[in-house]
Amino acid sequence: MTNATLTLTLPSDEVDSLKSFAVDHGITVAELVGRFAQGLKSVGPVSIHPEVLALTGLVPSNWDVEAEHRQHLVTKHR
Repeated sequence: MTNATLTLTLPSDEVDSLKSFAVDHGITVAELVGRFAQGLKSVGPVSIHPEVLALTGLVPSNWDVEAEHRQHLVTKHR
């Protein structure tokens, strides 16, 4: 495997956190970022939880949500 150079621009407090984490775990920031990248490869496609999927379609697609919201506000602020 060949190495490539990557330059990141992050807020300094985040950089300090990365450096601190790397030191605490005895690795370099480059190794930390590399391990994170490897972890992204191993994550498969994220599936929607069955309970959330069961909620799909409960609100009719032709429902005018904006009109309902306006009506709610009119009623609420009378």
